[in-house]
Amino acid sequence: MPSITRRAFASLLTALAFPVFAQSTYPSRPITIVVPFPAGGPTDASARTYAKALAERLGQPVVIDNRAGAAGTVGSAFVARASADGYTLLWGGTSTLAVAPGLYRNLKYDAQSFVPIGMALRGPLLLAASPASGLGTLAEVRQKAKQQNVTVGTAGTGSIGHLATELYSEVAQVKLTHVPYRGGSPAITDAIGGQVDLVFDTAAALYPFVKSGKLRAIAVTGVRPYAPLPDTPTMQATVGSGYEAYSWFGLVAPRDTPEAVLRKLRTTMYQVIQSAEIRALLNEQGVEPGVADADAFGKVIATDASKWSKIIQRANVTAE
Repeated sequence: MPSITRRAFASLLTALAFPVFAQSTYPSRPITIVVPFPAGGPTDASARTYAKALAERLGQPVVIDNRAGAAGTVGSAFVARASADGYTLLWGGTSTLAVAPGLYRNLKYDAQSFVPIGMALRGPLLLAASPASGLGTLAEVRQKAKQQNVTVGTAGTGSIGHLATELYSEVAQVKLTHVPYRGGSPAITDAIGGQVDLVFDTAAALYPFVKSGKLRAIAVTGVRPYAPLPDTPTMQATVGSGYEAYSWFGLVAPRDTPEAVLRKLRTTMYQVIQSAEIRALLNEQGVEPGVADADAFGKVIATDASKWSKIIQRANVTAE
């Protein structure tokens, strides 16, 4: 009996020690970050920048796996089904984590399918006008909209630019005509050419055209002025505190990822976000560092998911 007890006790110690040992050695092999959009775009570029910085601190390769399709939901669903071991992560953003769950029926995941690691960056949107429209301020937009049709081009139905347009119409009580495009570039091109009066997209995407004089900045959607365009008013200052909209990206893991693994990833992600080289790069790109920590990131995801789902319902937005 004593020998059996000793063996049982030894087995218990081994069982208790193994997961601690396994997690303490994390990561012991390469980590994959799934980017649910094609390679070569700004989303992919930001993910690769962070992957390189994370790899340097974690001591293991961090590779990018581009799994594009269905507005980012294919790659996101793939990560939601992946093993919750810290080796398959998602580069999630506003469209995939906060908008898609309220926009698409029969989605294979929701915001609760993931746990936050850290927000990498965020940037406000910008409402800009075609010079041909004669518009230069929100007051002029409002006045013209009372008299005639005012068109707004965005990257597509259900895009963050579209939802930001619907939020503005609701808060400011201004009726605008949404013109969806298949991507931001054709919407910008048509705004420059005068085919639409306004265009709503990320400030980083529109700023070069404002700087060159091809578009006029009307308002930004952040809580503070956009640094490259300090004289452009915020929506909050013009239409009220109920208006705020950001495009953001960050790292999330599948639900049920072990807490010890999450601590390692969150600590490392925080170090990367706080690093001078990353902050300098974000500043060059006209975007801001993310919110302070994983808890704050989780609150942003939940708050934005609630806000955009309500806008989707009230404006009767349906996916194309």
